[in-house]
Amino acid sequence: MVHDSTSGPGRKVTVRYKNPEYELADATYPLALISHSRISRDEERESRGTVRVHYAPEGYEPWADMTDPTQSPYTAQMPIPLNIDYQLDVYARKELHIIELTGSLMGFDFLPPRFGYLPVGEDGTIRRLDLLGGPDYTESKDEQGKRLFCASWALRVSSELFVSEISELSPAQRILIDFLDKQAWEEGAVRPLAATHEVTKTPLAVTTTALPAATAGHPYRQTLLAAGGHGETHWSLPEGSRLPAGLSLSHGGALFGTPQAPTSAGAPAEFHVAVRDSDHSPQVATAALTLTVSPAPPGS
Repeated sequence: MVHDSTSGPGRKVTVRYKNPEYELADATYPLALISHSRISRDEERESRGTVRVHYAPEGYEPWADMTDPTQSPYTAQMPIPLNIDYQLDVYARKELHIIELTGSLMGFDFLPPRFGYLPVGEDGTIRRLDLLGGPDYTESKDEQGKRLFCASWALRVSSELFVSEISELSPAQRILIDFLDKQAWEEGAVRPLAATHEVTKTPLAVTTTALPAATAGHPYRQTLLAAGGHGETHWSLPEGSRLPAGLSLSHGGALFGTPQAPTSAGAPAEFHVAVRDSDHSPQVATAALTLTVSPAPPGS
């Protein structure tokens, strides 16, 4: 809030995250804009080593007392420390409002010069918040020729990126299921039943290896096929893959349309397709296919 002789109990200050579609010409003032500047690795917080994992990774045995994470025998690489930089710009029509906003923002609960912190409710953590610079004052005019006062701050928030979040995950190929006695389980005892079943996850693969030739100017339709996986399949074109002009690929695997032109010199057009199953941990298979589009017969 800001105050002046005409604002009564106060005038609200709008706070927005800046995006390319937002124009200052459409803004109402006072206004605070937060924009993201960059992400960089924080070498000062860099450390090499490991951290203890509080669960048993897939394929590894649990330890004796799973309720005590300090007994975990498993470790993972240390996280990569990152700095996320922002810029805060505050705009106002009146210089009095800029002065009041600067005083409010420099309080410890907003932009403290030292020992700042930022609680992140999404993951229940508290991040370090550093004031890198500011306030820097500028004065300009908007498109209507009216004076516009601005105060700017450079901010930095600490973060981490765990190696496990960027490593390629290998989907499970086998699932072992042990059947337990329900009544004994509810009474606190583990009593395995005699039968132990193994469920095998069938790999997903594209089985279509060749496509019949198409003719320019004539309707074309072929259905791509896949085997394995679980549940329904969803087909798509990987990024950068292009079908001959006039053809499309449906989510159900239908290659259809009317080719607009023959392929050059009779050489087939090459493209890639991808298919994904509907398992909880979906599998994805890709394949390279070729299609020859012949010229339309004379007089057709």
